Amino acid sequence: MKVIHIAGFSNTGKTTFIRELVPELEKRGLTGVVKHIGHHGHSLPEGKDTTFFHEAGAAASAGIDAQKSVLILKETDLERILELLCDAGVQYAVVEGFKEKPYPKVVIGDVPGATHVILTNPSVEEVLSHLGEFPDMVTREGFFREIEAGCDPGRAIQVSAIPTTIPGDQITRLERESGTLVRDLHEVSIRFASTTTPGARTLLVGICAPDARTAIEAATRINSLMLSPLPGYKE
Repeated sequence: MKVIHIAGFSNTGKTTFIRELVPELEKRGLTGVVKHIGHHGHSLPEGKDTTFFHEAGAAASAGIDAQKSVLILKETDLERILELLCDAGVQYAVVEGFKEKPYPKVVIGDVPGATHVILTNPSVEEVLSHLGEFPDMVTREGFFREIEAGCDPGRAIQVSAIPTTIPGDQITRLERESGTLVRDLHEVSIRFASTTTPGARTLLVGICAPDARTAIEAATRINSLMLSPLPGYKE
């Protein structure tokens, strides 16, 4: 999931820009938006059951009608909310506000001292042309959804999550070596990614194969490769 951070002070046009950006991102994949409401807070509608449930202490309170759902969470940590969006299969997450966060960002207006700035006062087209420069967030559930979306119905999917200390550049090499190992297995695709939590990195391995037997064979070969140290890498 790409995290596209839009930062700027109040009344500089952030919301207007995001309203123009979101439809273009939706053409590329599921898009979510997280807004920093700031010190003003957000008043829940009075007299509604979802509000009563929230006030009663529910960690999540949801209401569903014919066109939409309304979800109230007690969670206030941005990273955790982004993880929830990634788990749900969102491919582009636009974050409005949170100027202090170190994400690579688009600045609207003038933000003195802003760091990790990719673009300042850009057009929507410029942001779209720089999507590759924005960071990716990966979660286990989001990774599985991505593998599933790229695997035709009826094919076998296998996803493994393995604690690892292998750095990112070696993971790229591991993916390349794995592709060589399964070259004789027809119609097998492999994807690697890593997700980092405090104090740990997890290697995610996704396999799409024509049947379960082939998926297991591919996984066996990949596991044998991972049990051997990669050239040039030392623990």
